[in-house]
Amino acid sequence: MVCRHLRNRVDLHVFDKDAEKLSGVAEASSLDLVLRAELIVLAVPISAVQGTCAEIAASLKPGQIVVDTCSVKARPVSWMLEALPAFVDILGTHPLFGPDSGKEGIAGLKIALCPVRIAPDKYAAICDFLRSLELVLVEVTPEEHDRQMALSQAVFHLIAQAMRRLDWGVKPISTPGPESFFRLVKTVQRDTDQLFLDMECENPFAADCRRQFIDEIERIDSELRSLG
Repeated sequence: MVCRHLRNRVDLHVFDKDAEKLSGVAEASSLDLVLRAELIVLAVPISAVQGTCAEIAASLKPGQIVVDTCSVKARPVSWMLEALPAFVDILGTHPLFGPDSGKEGIAGLKIALCPVRIAPDKYAAICDFLRSLELVLVEVTPEEHDRQMALSQAVFHLIAQAMRRLDWGVKPISTPGPESFFRLVKTVQRDTDQLFLDMECENPFAADCRRQFIDEIERIDSELRSLG
């Protein structure tokens, strides 16, 4: 998805440890070549950020920019600050869309930005580039990002995971509201199990939100049982 939107705009190089994932990717390159880039995007699982940063740190040069794309921000940002040399710039990002939600185009969709350690001129240039893609920029601290994501994404994915395990979905007899909801749930059910686990386990606010949601569901269920 990133290649599709960037290949005609920048000099793009892509590396993956799994060579099969690079099959048919014209921009496939070696890790060494990727790590020479002015801007390096880490498109790895949330739980892999810390190890990836430790692996690439010695190869980085002054002035480079390292960007993550995780749907959790506080811990990945802290890992980057801890593992990466002080002479590189660090920008936390979270594209608030994916292959399903962005399949009709990304214009008008949002991307969260956490400028934790980056020169103002570089940050401004990146923002201008993202706006040229017609993205809506939302600047936020890593902590506030995770608080909001715990209330929305973490709980929504929890519901989607439960419905997938129960094999609940659209039925012949249904009203438009639930049908629309089921279709939305289906989009995140195609995400990997690793993404679900990382979003729930690496977001420091997710467990509390899950507990509040489950407690409220149990209270509602108890109220209904008392009426039945």
